[in-house]
Amino acid sequence: MTYVHNWFEGTGQRHPRVRFANPVHVLNNYYSNIGSYGVASIENAGVLVERNYFENVKSPTVTQTGDSDPGNIKVLNNYKVNSGAEQVRNGGSVAAIPYSYTPEANNTVKATVTAGAGTGKI
Repeated sequence: MTYVHNWFEGTGQRHPRVRFANPVHVLNNYYSNIGSYGVASIENAGVLVERNYFENVKSPTVTQTGDSDPGNIKVLNNYKVNSGAEQVRNGGSVAAIPYSYTPEANNTVKATVTAGAGTGKI
């Protein structure tokens, strides 16, 4: 599963909250004004959180929510503005991403995502 070029604005959770799956790739997304967490990995899931733009996000990544067992998160080159620390756990592992790709620079993600947000003209 891959999440790419999404805009998560003012929501509280589950963007995504991953259980069991490995790998899940969270790439080049824009997170803004999130009061709790951006990405969660629980129940031994494996999530690569790469080159996202976090702005005003309390906890960009977390490895446990509620009573769930922790998951595994690997972070790579995320851009943070007025955001908290990323939680990382590699007690298990995050599997290799099974495709080739070229990530966008983390500091340009906000402009790219917001320029393409919303519905198109019909």
